[in-house]
Amino acid sequence: MEWDAAYAIGQSAVDGDHQRLFQLFNQFSAAIAAGETRESANRFLRELADYSAYHFRREEGLMHAVGYPDYAKHKKMHDTFADFVRRQSDSGARDLEEVQFLQSYVEMWLCGHILVMDKWFGEWLDGRGEKAGAAAPTA
Repeated sequence: MEWDAAYAIGQSAVDGDHQRLFQLFNQFSAAIAAGETRESANRFLRELADYSAYHFRREEGLMHAVGYPDYAKHKKMHDTFADFVRRQSDSGARDLEEVQFLQSYVEMWLCGHILVMDKWFGEWLDGRGEKAGAAAPTA
């Protein structure tokens, strides 16, 4: 996955978090390409679980602070994804097919979520005149 301006929502802290998620995903993809499946999947899932939890708290904190009307729906999507990652992490050993499924699922979820749900949030902030690039609350 390659980061470009199409993924930016105009909040520098959130955009930085999204870029870090892309980096984690790309490290995982490189490890798979090098033949490291089970170990890389387990490492990736731990890192993804930790970083996405941090990011979700930060993003949700910003949403709550500004009174975002779709906060509950957005949080539910975060919670569902976090639950998926936790279940995958807890399931242990993986064959190549499972790792490839995980890779595809995470890529589709991250890209789709950022390009739709997070972009809506960014547009909502813009419509309210919130300062582009304003710092999000830290988690």
